[in-house]
Amino acid sequence: MSAKEKEKLEKVQAPTLQDLFEGVKGRRPKSLDELNEWLATDEGKEATIFESTSASRWGEVGRS
Repeated sequence: MSAKEKEKLEKVQAPTLQDLFEGVKGRRPKSLDELNEWLATDEGKEATIFESTSASRWGEVGRS
């Protein structure tokens, strides 16, 4: 897999802020203002604290 293909795949899998809002609230935000207000709350801050990990359990180590 080329670096460009890998980058494209990562972009597809990375959740957006709207995706996080929908996951917590059960609906898409009605406006960017609503999204921004939610992001300023404790709930929004907690939802956006995550660490990106490799899709492979072996990471880069398992590649030959």
